[in-house]
Amino acid sequence: MIHEFKMSNNIDCRVNAFPSFTDYKGIHRYPPNFIFADLDISTFSDLQSLEGALQTTLKLIRNRINGFPTVLCTGNGYHIYQPLEAVILEEFTQFEEFEKPSLKFLRFAESMLTAGQSDRSHYPSFKSSMIRIPGSYNSKSSKTNSEVKIFQKWDGYRPSINLLLGTFHAFLVDQKIKEMKLKKRIEKRYGKAGYHNNVIPWIESLLEIPIDDYRKNAIGLILAPYLINIRQISYDEAFLLISEWLDKCNLVRTLDTDFSFRIKYCLNTAVRKNQLPIRLSTLKKMNKELYNLLAQKKHESKATGPN
Repeated sequence: MIHEFKMSNNIDCRVNAFPSFTDYKGIHRYPPNFIFADLDISTFSDLQSLEGALQTTLKLIRNRINGFPTVLCTGNGYHIYQPLEAVILEEFTQFEEFEKPSLKFLRFAESMLTAGQSDRSHYPSFKSSMIRIPGSYNSKSSKTNSEVKIFQKWDGYRPSINLLLGTFHAFLVDQKIKEMKLKKRIEKRYGKAGYHNNVIPWIESLLEIPIDDYRKNAIGLILAPYLINIRQISYDEAFLLISEWLDKCNLVRTLDTDFSFRIKYCLNTAVRKNQLPIRLSTLKKMNKELYNLLAQKKHESKATGPN
């Protein structure tokens, strides 16, 4: 590993916090014994707000679990690494009714212990909790190749996961209730004809159609809420799909605009507010040209039939 780091000139050196293996029936099961929180400067209005979020996070970790984590300065903010004494949550009856509780715990703990101030595009998982190596360099930093430095070292104590499980279970129950309410809202808004198997056909068509205008509104009012709350795909997948759609749009008319912040903002809003995409009838009123383009696409699809 060290040899590979040296071969890369110590740029973007990272290692996964969790082992990569599978067990029973090919399912990856491992205790969520490492909390990884990311405080990114892009989330905050200024450096003072970022520093305040770090102090809030360290105070919460100390008060809630008596932890003293490693903190790295990455050049774009801070990475906080807190090891835990943990168990595989899937093996306990209180979590049987929930899907992938160990994975969900990683994301719950990051959000709770940062008071919701962590980077919303950061989705820690057992396969992709890539921690940076002190002394290496971050090529993605706002400053060219910033050195990753230790701000604070872990004290060696592993708090018990039990200190957070009561709150986590209540969170899962609340999330399940919200998911049921969201499902009812979706069915009421779109009905069986317009919504089937987490797919709305006219929005799927939009993802295939490059447009020269209305891109910002299309992302915020249609694509982001659709991919997050209807298709229910991951934040990263949704970001990639929208970015690919924008690339196709640029072939029609190039815009000298970086949409990255807009995509993140819209995806975060969709997650936070359980936002649903607008109806097709609403689109007809707001942008008749785009509505007609979609209608034409649908007509052509019916005319050609299945390939």
